[in-house]
Amino acid sequence: MWFWRTYITEKVKHMPWFPEDWIDEVISRSDIVDIVSEYVALKPVGRGYFGLCPFHNEKTASFHVSPERQIYHCFGCGEGGNVVSFIMGMERMEFVESMKFLAERAGMALPDEANQERFQQERNERQQLFEINRECARYYHQMLMEAPGKDALAYLFSRGLDIRTIRSFGLGYAPGSWEDTRDYLRKKGYTDGQLLSLGIVLENPDKRRIYDRFRNRIMFPIIDTRGRVLGFGGRVMDDSMPKYLNSSDGPTFNKSSNLFGLHLAARERPLEYLIMVEGYMDVITLHQYGFPQAVASLGTSLTQEQARLMRRFASEVYLAYDGDEAGQTAAMRAMDILTEAGCKVRVMQFPEGLDPDDILKQYGPEYFRKLMNKSLSPVEYKLSKLRKEHDLTATEGKVSFATDAAKVLAKVENSIERDAYIQELESLLGIRSRAIYDQIARIQAADRMQSRQRGNTTGNYRYTKTKSRLTVLKSGSLKAEVHLVNLMVQDKAIARKILEGLKGLKLQDPLHQRVADIVKGLLERNREVSEAQVMSHLEDKDSIRKLVDIFQQEMEYDNIDTFLSDCLYQVEKGILDKQRQEMLDEIAAMEQKGKTDSDKYKTLLKELHQLNHRLSTDR
Repeated sequence: MWFWRTYITEKVKHMPWFPEDWIDEVISRSDIVDIVSEYVALKPVGRGYFGLCPFHNEKTASFHVSPERQIYHCFGCGEGGNVVSFIMGMERMEFVESMKFLAERAGMALPDEANQERFQQERNERQQLFEINRECARYYHQMLMEAPGKDALAYLFSRGLDIRTIRSFGLGYAPGSWEDTRDYLRKKGYTDGQLLSLGIVLENPDKRRIYDRFRNRIMFPIIDTRGRVLGFGGRVMDDSMPKYLNSSDGPTFNKSSNLFGLHLAARERPLEYLIMVEGYMDVITLHQYGFPQAVASLGTSLTQEQARLMRRFASEVYLAYDGDEAGQTAAMRAMDILTEAGCKVRVMQFPEGLDPDDILKQYGPEYFRKLMNKSLSPVEYKLSKLRKEHDLTATEGKVSFATDAAKVLAKVENSIERDAYIQELESLLGIRSRAIYDQIARIQAADRMQSRQRGNTTGNYRYTKTKSRLTVLKSGSLKAEVHLVNLMVQDKAIARKILEGLKGLKLQDPLHQRVADIVKGLLERNREVSEAQVMSHLEDKDSIRKLVDIFQQEMEYDNIDTFLSDCLYQVEKGILDKQRQEMLDEIAAMEQKGKTDSDKYKTLLKELHQLNHRLSTDR
């Protein structure tokens, strides 16, 4: 965020220095749905959320929040931006105060201006730890492909994996000896202290010995969406325990806030849903069989942080947990966590004892898709489970089932949905719907007594701003610029194609060119490229609102490469048209002044002729 560093140090006196990494971390920990929900009552609609705009008075909800893109936009007043601009607007804060506010909320300490050098040193040290993890992953992969990994590679082939999938996930093998990995990394110049902090090696203080943590295991590198190797999971090839062993939490790895396979799933465009499974092998098999949306938690039950992370990439999640009792119990817990995080959840049901890996290998991908189509909503799943636990041939069983079902339905907010389930219960059990409604009302009343009412605030101020909308673009080149700006913040590969196509060209709209410059800088520094990230580099609220308008626009195209080529052509043509008009104006001015005999006039005519020829022959 080089702009903010410049802004803070040059424009405002006595303000703290905010490093780029620190700003990125604060924003990444500040989920926009969570933040906005503290000010606005939001309801899920489609892939986002709607509520009453806090920036102007309205009776119909037109304020939209996108968890996937981490931006908000009001279709009524035109306000829009990311999490930082939202706090700036709601709390009437400047950027610095907003960052402090968000950092405190995220439990992050402020960087000390006096310790800029120390912070830079810590950043470099942390970067080197990621490099060690990457080098370690390369070593494990090399071992898998060479003689030491012969049995491990055969095991992976026996599990149905092909070499392309093995390379795609960067799978590896940790040799069975006690110090092979340590020796390799030490020869690369890394210290035991670094390896210990990453959990690649362990220390036995009694024997004064440092040894490899992972030995004789299939290795699964855990990679984030920025392509960094965070840590590792290791799996045995026999029945020895523990079956899976993961890196311990440390400076690069936190098992509760990352997901295995998300770095590949996030590349899907569009990513309409995620498939949550239990194990690494399930993820890999699903990817190989044509389901690149699969992810898994990292050796633990699903956490709230992981659920929020999933919501940022897709609003719908299919739970594909194992068909045994343990898997179904885990699914019950996961569906509630995902629902609370704002995800639309569907629960897949597998035959007893089978997991997704088994299903795909025995029955194939089409059968798996059928199970997805037959998946249940959380309410349907819970009622289905309850039904199996009660004897519905006896009155006592019917009553206990209806009582437990009422507890489930009491949490259903949609009254139409709840009514549909109650009617089904009445038909199934022969119990009057009125009795079920009464039981639900008693449960809800008891819940209200036990929980504190949380008021919906609208911040410290409520104010109305003039409506700022994107002006109608009549020029084909300006329309093309809008499309390119929209596309370049969606995907790094597309951004690189666009910037390559724009080499030597300057976009006519200054804001569009500003975005291109920001994206270019982010790519050069290997930073994340997203709408929210780009907007964090802008100080002008009007510019942010204009960008949100651009990002909200839908684009239709059959082939992305053809579409990009057309847009780039329109941009170049627009620039040439502008140059041509400037030449015509200058020629007309010289003719009016009687300077038609000058060398400059003759040069202009020659250049105009060349430009006209170029415009007529292009395409």
